[in-house]
Amino acid sequence: MSKRIIFLLLIFIFVSTSCKKDLRLFNKDPKTFLTEYGKQNPENEVVIKTVGGDITIKLYAETPLHRANFIRLVKSNYYVSRKFYRIVYQTAIQGGGEYLDQLDYLVPPEYRPELTHKRGAIAMARYDEGNPEKASSPTEFYIVTNEVEAQKLNGNYVVFGEVTKGMNVVDKIQQAPEYYETPAIPVFFRIETL
Repeated sequence: MSKRIIFLLLIFIFVSTSCKKDLRLFNKDPKTFLTEYGKQNPENEVVIKTVGGDITIKLYAETPLHRANFIRLVKSNYYVSRKFYRIVYQTAIQGGGEYLDQLDYLVPPEYRPELTHKRGAIAMARYDEGNPEKASSPTEFYIVTNEVEAQKLNGNYVVFGEVTKGMNVVDKIQQAPEYYETPAIPVFFRIETL
């Protein structure tokens, strides 16, 4: 490897680690921390910017911890140069921080029966292992493309918002060529508050 490639790789690792380290809660209670953060940061609308167009998301007040967590990551530039890394066949597209780039906390569950996996719903992924309370991943999210296929997810994953503009962009990503649920061409994005 050339010195330039090694240098760029080290910079990338440093920047990635710095961002991740800054967002850790270091044993603070996530519920208390996110409740307070949510009071100080009332934004409830974000835009996901891709080369194929923008996706506008409204975040629900009924899931205040998930809204606060998402806004916190957006405002901290966590969702810059991230990608939609999974296309779930006829169900959803998934993006955010992948498994190896997680933070040191989970978002407490906020299941609401009235918030279902309808077309355009945005929900947080979660890990089953060592997670009996079904708390959400703090970084991985998905957008539903097919309500019928996604109904099996109701009550298992927290829906915390919905697409208000740009479902055509979501559909384009869903229909992109993929290999074992991985897009053949990476779909990078950044998220900003509105």
